[in-house]
Amino acid sequence: MTNTPIYAVKTERMDITVDLGSSVVFIQQKWKYNWKTSPKVTAWSYVEKKEFHNKADKLLWSGWSNRYTLKVSGSSNIAKKYNRKELQVNFDIKWVLNSEHWTVQVKKIETGKFNTSSVNWTSRLINLDTEDLKVVTRTKNKKAYKQYPISHEFGHAIGNTSHIKGMHSDEYKTTSSFNIDLQSRMNIGDTLRRRHIDYIITELNKMIPNTVFSIHQLL
Repeated sequence: MTNTPIYAVKTERMDITVDLGSSVVFIQQKWKYNWKTSPKVTAWSYVEKKEFHNKADKLLWSGWSNRYTLKVSGSSNIAKKYNRKELQVNFDIKWVLNSEHWTVQVKKIETGKFNTSSVNWTSRLINLDTEDLKVVTRTKNKKAYKQYPISHEFGHAIGNTSHIKGMHSDEYKTTSSFNIDLQSRMNIGDTLRRRHIDYIITELNKMIPNTVFSIHQLL
Protein backbone atom coordinates (compact mmCIF):
# COMPACT_ATOMS: atom_id res chain seq x y z
CA MET A 1 0.00 0.00 0.00
CA THR A 2 1.31 3.44 -0.96
CA ASN A 3 1.04 6.14 1.66
CA THR A 4 -0.69 9.28 0.44
CA PRO A 5 1.39 12.33 1.24
CA ILE A 6 0.24 14.78 3.89
CA TYR A 7 1.92 18.18 4.10
CA ALA A 8 1.60 20.44 7.11
CA VAL A 9 2.92 23.80 8.17
CA LYS A 10 2.50 25.62 11.47
CA THR A 11 2.48 29.40 11.23
CA GLU A 12 2.02 32.12 13.84
CA ARG A 13 -1.64 32.64 12.93
CA MET A 14 -2.87 29.26 11.67
CA ASP A 15 -1.90 25.66 10.94
CA ILE A 16 -2.35 24.44 7.37
CA THR A 17 -2.59 20.77 6.42
CA VAL A 18 -2.82 19.41 2.88
CA ASP A 19 -4.15 15.83 2.82
CA LEU A 20 -4.01 14.76 -0.81
CA GLY A 21 -5.50 11.33 -0.09
CA SER A 22 -8.62 12.86 1.44
CA SER A 23 -8.59 15.78 -1.03
CA VAL A 24 -8.74 18.29 1.82
CA VAL A 25 -6.89 21.47 2.72
CA PHE A 26 -7.51 22.07 6.42
CA ILE A 27 -6.86 25.42 8.08
CA GLN A 28 -7.08 25.53 11.87
CA GLN A 29 -6.67 28.47 14.21
CA LYS A 30 -6.11 28.00 17.93
CA TRP A 31 -8.01 30.60 19.94
CA LYS A 32 -7.25 31.47 23.55
CA TYR A 33 -10.15 33.41 25.03
CA ASN A 34 -10.26 36.31 27.44
CA TRP A 35 -13.83 36.57 28.71
CA LYS A 36 -14.94 40.13 29.43
CA THR A 37 -18.25 41.70 30.52
CA SER A 38 -19.93 45.06 30.16
CA PRO A 39 -21.17 46.67 33.42
CA LYS A 40 -24.85 45.67 33.06
CA VAL A 41 -24.52 41.94 32.42
CA THR A 42 -23.76 38.94 34.60
CA ALA A 43 -20.38 37.22 34.65
CA TRP A 44 -19.70 34.46 32.12
CA SER A 45 -20.62 30.95 33.22
CA TYR A 46 -18.68 27.99 31.83
CA VAL A 47 -21.80 26.88 29.95
CA GLU A 48 -22.07 30.29 28.29
CA LYS A 49 -18.41 30.22 27.30
CA LYS A 50 -18.81 26.77 25.80
CA GLU A 51 -21.97 27.83 23.94
CA PHE A 52 -20.22 30.87 22.50
CA HIS A 53 -17.29 28.86 21.19
CA ASN A 54 -19.45 26.07 19.78
CA LYS A 55 -21.73 28.51 17.97
CA ALA A 56 -18.76 30.48 16.64
CA ASP A 57 -17.14 27.27 15.42
CA LYS A 58 -20.32 26.17 13.63
CA LEU A 59 -20.90 29.58 12.05
CA LEU A 60 -17.37 29.78 10.71
CA TRP A 61 -17.43 26.19 9.48
CA SER A 62 -20.73 26.66 7.66
CA GLY A 63 -19.78 30.09 6.34
CA TRP A 64 -16.24 29.37 5.15
CA SER A 65 -15.75 25.60 4.78
CA ASN A 66 -16.68 23.58 1.69
CA ARG A 67 -16.97 26.78 -0.31
CA TYR A 68 -13.70 26.68 -2.24
CA THR A 69 -12.14 23.90 -4.27
CA LEU A 70 -8.50 24.02 -5.35
CA LYS A 71 -6.38 22.41 -8.03
CA VAL A 72 -2.63 21.77 -8.14
CA SER A 73 -0.31 22.27 -11.07
CA GLY A 74 3.43 22.47 -11.64
CA SER A 75 6.45 20.34 -12.44
CA SER A 76 6.66 18.35 -9.20
CA ASN A 77 5.73 14.67 -9.06
CA ILE A 78 2.98 15.61 -6.59
CA ALA A 79 1.48 18.13 -8.99
CA LYS A 80 1.59 15.69 -11.88
CA LYS A 81 0.03 12.90 -9.84
CA TYR A 82 -2.76 14.92 -8.26
CA ASN A 83 -3.51 17.53 -10.93
CA ARG A 84 -6.92 16.00 -11.61
CA LYS A 85 -8.03 16.16 -7.99
CA GLU A 86 -10.23 18.85 -6.53
CA LEU A 87 -9.21 19.78 -3.01
CA GLN A 88 -11.86 20.99 -0.57
CA VAL A 89 -10.89 23.85 1.76
CA ASN A 90 -12.07 23.60 5.37
CA PHE A 91 -11.65 26.05 8.25
CA ASP A 92 -11.77 25.36 11.98
CA ILE A 93 -11.22 27.15 15.28
CA LYS A 94 -10.00 25.31 18.37
CA TRP A 95 -10.39 26.57 21.93
CA VAL A 96 -7.01 26.31 23.68
CA LEU A 97 -5.53 27.46 26.97
CA ASN A 98 -1.99 27.93 25.66
CA SER A 99 0.12 27.83 22.47
CA GLU A 100 -2.53 29.95 20.79
CA HIS A 101 -2.45 31.51 17.35
CA TRP A 102 -4.82 34.26 18.46
CA THR A 103 -5.88 35.84 21.72
CA VAL A 104 -9.63 36.40 21.42
CA GLN A 105 -11.26 38.91 23.75
CA VAL A 106 -14.99 38.30 23.88
CA LYS A 107 -17.12 40.87 25.64
CA LYS A 108 -20.53 39.87 26.96
CA ILE A 109 -22.86 42.78 26.21
CA GLU A 110 -26.57 43.48 26.47
CA THR A 111 -28.82 42.02 23.80
CA GLY A 112 -29.28 44.46 20.94
CA LYS A 113 -26.34 46.63 21.95
CA PHE A 114 -23.24 47.30 19.84
CA ASN A 115 -19.55 47.03 20.57
CA THR A 116 -16.83 47.62 17.97
CA SER A 117 -15.11 44.40 16.92
CA SER A 118 -11.70 44.20 15.28
CA VAL A 119 -8.67 42.12 14.37
CA ASN A 120 -5.11 43.25 15.04
CA TRP A 121 -2.95 41.20 12.68
CA THR A 122 0.35 42.32 14.18
CA SER A 123 -0.45 41.51 17.80
CA ARG A 124 -2.63 38.50 16.90
CA LEU A 125 -5.58 39.89 18.84
CA ILE A 126 -9.27 39.47 17.94
CA ASN A 127 -11.91 41.59 19.70
CA LEU A 128 -15.47 40.21 19.58
CA ASP A 129 -18.72 40.53 21.52
CA THR A 130 -21.73 38.31 22.09
CA GLU A 131 -23.79 40.10 19.43
CA ASP A 132 -21.26 39.11 16.74
CA LEU A 133 -22.90 35.69 16.45
CA LYS A 134 -26.17 37.25 15.26
CA VAL A 135 -27.05 38.43 11.77
CA VAL A 136 -26.68 42.17 11.31
CA THR A 137 -28.60 44.03 8.60
CA ARG A 138 -27.05 47.13 7.09
CA THR A 139 -28.74 49.36 4.53
CA LYS A 140 -26.98 51.27 1.79
CA ASN A 141 -28.53 52.91 -1.26
CA LYS A 142 -31.93 51.68 -0.01
CA LYS A 143 -30.82 48.04 -0.21
CA ALA A 144 -30.37 45.73 2.79
CA TYR A 145 -27.28 43.56 3.28
CA LYS A 146 -27.01 40.82 5.92
CA GLN A 147 -23.81 39.64 7.57
CA TYR A 148 -22.53 37.67 10.55
CA PRO A 149 -19.91 40.01 12.10
CA ILE A 150 -17.80 37.10 13.35
CA SER A 151 -17.52 35.78 9.81
CA HIS A 152 -16.25 39.15 8.59
CA GLU A 153 -13.68 39.37 11.40
CA PHE A 154 -12.51 35.81 10.73
CA GLY A 155 -11.84 36.93 7.17
CA HIS A 156 -9.30 39.40 8.55
CA ALA A 157 -7.72 36.68 10.70
CA ILE A 158 -7.09 34.48 7.64
CA GLY A 159 -5.24 37.18 5.77
CA ASN A 160 -7.58 39.91 4.58
CA THR A 161 -5.47 42.62 6.10
CA SER A 162 -3.66 45.77 5.02
CA HIS A 163 -0.59 44.61 6.95
CA ILE A 164 0.39 42.25 4.12
CA LYS A 165 1.52 43.74 0.84
CA GLY A 166 -0.86 42.87 -1.98
CA MET A 167 -3.68 41.69 0.31
CA HIS A 168 -7.06 43.32 0.94
CA SER A 169 -8.67 44.57 4.13
CA ASP A 170 -12.04 46.17 4.90
CA GLU A 171 -13.72 46.60 1.54
CA TYR A 172 -16.33 49.05 2.83
CA LYS A 173 -13.64 51.72 3.15
CA THR A 174 -13.58 54.36 0.42
CA THR A 175 -9.90 53.56 -0.15
CA SER A 176 -10.68 49.94 -1.10
CA SER A 177 -10.62 48.85 -4.74
CA PHE A 178 -13.67 46.72 -3.92
CA ASN A 179 -15.71 49.44 -2.24
CA ILE A 180 -18.62 49.08 -4.70
CA ASP A 181 -18.91 45.32 -4.08
CA LEU A 182 -21.35 45.75 -1.20
CA GLN A 183 -22.39 42.07 -1.21
CA SER A 184 -18.84 40.98 -0.35
CA ARG A 185 -18.24 39.49 3.08
CA MET A 186 -15.30 41.79 3.61
CA ASN A 187 -17.61 44.70 2.76
CA ILE A 188 -21.09 44.84 4.37
CA GLY A 189 -22.60 41.69 2.82
CA ASP A 190 -22.01 37.97 3.29
CA THR A 191 -20.89 36.74 -0.15
CA LEU A 192 -17.48 35.11 -0.47
CA ARG A 193 -15.13 36.09 -3.28
CA ARG A 194 -12.11 34.31 -4.69
CA ARG A 195 -9.84 37.05 -3.36
CA HIS A 196 -10.86 36.32 0.22
CA ILE A 197 -8.43 33.38 0.37
CA ASP A 198 -5.56 35.07 -1.48
CA TYR A 199 -3.39 34.80 1.62
CA ILE A 200 -4.20 31.10 2.05
CA ILE A 201 -3.20 30.45 -1.56
CA THR A 202 0.06 32.36 -1.00
CA GLU A 203 0.87 30.21 2.04
CA LEU A 204 -0.02 26.98 0.23
CA ASN A 205 2.29 27.89 -2.62
CA LYS A 206 5.22 27.95 -0.20
CA MET A 207 4.61 24.42 1.05
CA ILE A 208 5.55 22.04 -1.77
CA PRO A 209 8.37 22.90 -4.19
CA ASN A 210 7.31 23.32 -7.83
CA THR A 211 3.65 22.89 -6.90
CA VAL A 212 1.12 25.65 -7.48
CA PHE A 213 -2.30 25.82 -5.84
CA SER A 214 -5.10 27.78 -7.46
CA ILE A 215 -8.84 28.15 -6.96
CA HIS A 216 -10.85 25.79 -9.13
CA GLN A 217 -14.34 26.76 -7.98
CA LEU A 218 -16.08 29.04 -5.54
CA LEU A 219 -19.23 27.17 -4.55
